[in-house]
Amino acid sequence: MIERVQRIGKHTARVGEHEDTLELTLRGDLAPDEAKELFDFIAARFAGRSYALVTGDMSGLGRIPAESRRVIFEEATRVPPIRGVAYYRASFAARVINELVIRAYALATGTDIAVHFARDEADARAWLVTRRGQIAARPGAG
Repeated sequence: MIERVQRIGKHTARVGEHEDTLELTLRGDLAPDEAKELFDFIAARFAGRSYALVTGDMSGLGRIPAESRRVIFEEATRVPPIRGVAYYRASFAARVINELVIRAYALATGTDIAVHFARDEADARAWLVTRRGQIAARPGAG
C-alpha cells in the first residue's frame, strides 16, 4: 500500500480527505532535492487522475531558491495538472513566492490554474469545494 503521508525534510505532504487533493505543510526553505521528492510523491499518489488540487499551511514557508523553482518547472509535466491552489496563513512574502512559482508552473504546463490565498484552513477547504465544482462543470476539463 502506498503511504498517504510523507515527511520531506521539515515539510509534510499528504493526500487529503478528497482523493484529488494534496495537502502541504511547508516549514522553512524548500531545497531542490525536497522539491524533487515532493513531485515524486505527487506522481506516485495522483497517477491516473485527470487533475489535482493543492492546499496547505504556508505560515512556516521560508525561501524557494531559484534551483528549487527550476526543479518545479522541470517536474511539472510529470504529474496530473494542478487545477487549483488554496493556501492559508501565508505571509506577504510567501504569497509573492507562491504566485511566481504557480505562474511558472502554469506556463510550463499550459494548465488553467486558479489560486486562492485563504484566511484559514476552513476558508481554503470551502474554496476547494467551489473549485472542484467549477472543474466538474466544464465538459472535458476535469
